[in-house]
Amino acid sequence: MTFLPIVLRELRVAARGKALYRARFWTAVTAVGLGSYLMLMFRNTSRIGGGAGLMIFHMLTGVGWLYCALLARNTADCISDEKREGTLGLLFLTDLKGYDIVLGKLCANSLKSFYGFIATFPVVSCVLVMGGVTGVELFLVALELLNLFFFAHAAGLLVSAVSRDSRRANGGAACVLIFFLLVLPVLAAWLKNQSHPSAAEVLQLFSPIFAYEEASASATQLSGYWTSLLLVHLCAWFFLALASLLLPRCWQDKPGRINLRWNARFRQWCFGPPAFRERLRLKLIGINPFFWLVSRNRLGAILVWGFLGLVFCGWFWALCESGLADSISWFVMTILITHTILKFWMASEACSHLEEQRRTGALEILLSCTPLSVEEIIAGQWRALRRLFLAPVVAVLAFDVLLIILSQDPWHRPNLIGALSGNPRRRPDPDGNFILFVFVAMILLCADALAIGWVGIWRAMAERRPRRAAGQTIMRVIILPCILMGIFGAVLASGGAPVLLVLWFLIGMITDAILSATARDQLYAQFRELSAFVREEPLGLLGNLGRMFGK
Repeated sequence: MTFLPIVLRELRVAARGKALYRARFWTAVTAVGLGSYLMLMFRNTSRIGGGAGLMIFHMLTGVGWLYCALLARNTADCISDEKREGTLGLLFLTDLKGYDIVLGKLCANSLKSFYGFIATFPVVSCVLVMGGVTGVELFLVALELLNLFFFAHAAGLLVSAVSRDSRRANGGAACVLIFFLLVLPVLAAWLKNQSHPSAAEVLQLFSPIFAYEEASASATQLSGYWTSLLLVHLCAWFFLALASLLLPRCWQDKPGRINLRWNARFRQWCFGPPAFRERLRLKLIGINPFFWLVSRNRLGAILVWGFLGLVFCGWFWALCESGLADSISWFVMTILITHTILKFWMASEACSHLEEQRRTGALEILLSCTPLSVEEIIAGQWRALRRLFLAPVVAVLAFDVLLIILSQDPWHRPNLIGALSGNPRRRPDPDGNFILFVFVAMILLCADALAIGWVGIWRAMAERRPRRAAGQTIMRVIILPCILMGIFGAVLASGGAPVLLVLWFLIGMITDAILSATARDQLYAQFRELSAFVREEPLGLLGNLGRMFGK
């Protein structure tokens, strides 16, 4: 038997297809555009011989680090999707082993991203000409990013091997990455403050962040960088080995008393006891039956509130520990992070229910066999989104107002956070730019929420590839305004912060208005036509052009 036959097959398929070369080309084009934009931003700085090159290097590698971490989504649902389709068991009827399938899935789902990622290295290497970065530092950072790339895909494969549901697989992969990338560094910092430096040093070695921070160490010495790099790499191989061992044993359902009991408990915790479910059904089904259908699971609201509470508590603790060294910067970072997380969560929830029911055929049955109309289904989806996110959005807006009060201190007294941290000093906002920033962010949060709802529902109906609607929604509503802001902001940067904030407001409102109106019109016009899920056929460039002009 051929060694690793699935890997060889995937390599041959990728070599013959065009998707691999397109991904590499467009990733390189994006890297060139981002690098050119950053160099344009620093064209007039006096630090172009040293500091600017280092700053651009850290920006580019930071984007690459985030890109590698998010790529766990490539493998988080690859094996669990085979389980749901019932095709995984057919592979085990052959002579294939668990490691053949695991390594084949790793190759199939990471090859395009890997070649695209490699294509960005020449762009990052341009900072060597600007100065401030050595070749050794560039090599160490590139090696760490490749290691993180491998680690993220391996973690996604392990979670996918033991999961069956798509959302649980993606959520489990996110939890694994959050543990290694955020929880371990925070725990190590806490142990160091508690006079346990040895335990903190051991814990931080298992986090890819530590190797990224230590990338400037000398390559000729056995420093913490190399130890952390080796441990993270071994963890990735451990994930793959564990997935290979577990896959032949968990590819099919094996009912048992313990599993059934725990599954029943988890289901009761998510949906509530029978009495609660009956009250909820009587309450919501009279309002809108589809509203009741998508609002039965109360886990979503618990997770939203729990995550926001965790974020607020974490930033409050960090703010107290920092002693308000730069309160405005902390406040701006808090607002950007909480708003972005909430928008991403809205996009996921706006697409997930309709996308899943359309893929399984349940939506087509609802429209053809029940008296529910298109307007009632859309209204029910909007009611479910308001029930889940209206109160958290109001809480976030109230928190933004609180940050304005804490930053301005109109009574000229030590503020609350300064008193708690033992450092009553504050950094006022004499120009009022922070107040303008907060009001623009609050208005755009509400406008983006409306646009995400309409665009998310529309992409859930129009997307032919499964589980791509949320990404398309994020790209249109969140990423596109950021790209436009970067392009026009580079031209108008000399106008100062007020001009950039007004530009941010105008770009956000215009894009939200256009996207919302377009998505709403398309949704009501083609809802019934798109209710039946049809997988996308590989038509090629000419076929796609013919389809576009034919419409």
